[in-house]
Amino acid sequence: MKKKGYQSIELESKLERRDFLKIGGGSLLGAGLLLGRPPLFGQETAKAEPPAKPKTNIDEAMAVPRTKYSLPGLFPGKVVAVKDEQAMNEQRVDGKVVANMFARGMESLTGRPFSKSFKLFFDKKDVVGIKVNPVGAGLIATRLEVVDAVIAWLRIGGIPAKNIVIWDRFDYMLADAGFTAARYPGITIQGLQTMDEAAAEGKSDDDSRWLDKDGRHVSEKNFDLDAYYFADIEAPQDKPYLNQHVFNGRYSYFGKLLTKKLTKIINVPVFKNTGNGISMATKNLGYGAVCNTSRLHKPLFFDVCTEVLAFPAVRDKLVLNITDGLRAQYDGGPGPLAQATYFLNTLFFASDPIALDMTCHNLLLQKRKEMNVKVNEHPKYSEYLRYAQRLGLGIADPAKINFLQG
Repeated sequence: MKKKGYQSIELESKLERRDFLKIGGGSLLGAGLLLGRPPLFGQETAKAEPPAKPKTNIDEAMAVPRTKYSLPGLFPGKVVAVKDEQAMNEQRVDGKVVANMFARGMESLTGRPFSKSFKLFFDKKDVVGIKVNPVGAGLIATRLEVVDAVIAWLRIGGIPAKNIVIWDRFDYMLADAGFTAARYPGITIQGLQTMDEAAAEGKSDDDSRWLDKDGRHVSEKNFDLDAYYFADIEAPQDKPYLNQHVFNGRYSYFGKLLTKKLTKIINVPVFKNTGNGISMATKNLGYGAVCNTSRLHKPLFFDVCTEVLAFPAVRDKLVLNITDGLRAQYDGGPGPLAQATYFLNTLFFASDPIALDMTCHNLLLQKRKEMNVKVNEHPKYSEYLRYAQRLGLGIADPAKINFLQG
């Protein structure tokens, strides 16, 4: 086998991976391996009509009774945008301004004073997972200051630091983006899995960092074999794929963090595109809560972002979504592209990730047109959101979305 790292999709350009690892002072080690470039959901799939959808176990998810907090949450179809031009510039992020934006957003979303908003979503015994997006560290990753505001709110509400987890799928990406124990003392920082970057890049023949003595991925124990998203799509069987994805069969298992530990989830994605679609609230969890995902991209398109969210491990625990649009990206996503970023200085709030993503999809579409980006407005790039509405997971019809801007 030729020694090169496994890539889930073909790169649009011939840039070497190291050409876009260091951007804006932050590290994005592994981004080329994990995310590829714009073709991911947009240009690549637009070339032809997709084949018949592979069989999945979505019916099993839909058969599970819902709870008070199940999607679309406490405020179906409601989306709040809070903008403040003083929040961020090239030099700094103003944490006080961001905290004020957070408070305003929660008041507008809930219709209650900020001091009383906490009790709508949590009690003091909850274990809360904050799902961040660390891709594009130093440029377009979830801002630490936004997470600071969320944590302060949780702590004031009475949740101890030990019951707060900042998490993502990959452990090293969290550290690259500044989510460290030193930065957040007493709070758990947890990746669902590890990946040996050197082995993935073909730079090392020593697999001991990711394989145990029995030849199994060391992160297998982090996934719940009783909770899975099944899709009738076989995965590649090569070692680089296994290194990156932990399992390589037809099952994408949920992390035990979601199924066994967390009682509530706050989703904090960033405002960016992925080809002609977006990579925001639903994708942050659709491809972040389970393993073995690269096999799903082409055959299931964006539907993974809907169907994974239908399972109880996400559907019944995801109570709040805050899209970080302080610095946004209108092209080149889901990986970072510095020349396509801009200061939007806006936070978006919703309990309903479907309404949130439809709203942001349309806003990003407007921005792409303003920047003279060639735009494909085929409805398939947002059909997964209408699919989610049919499943009762949220509101996708713009006419039924209550979008408040302040």
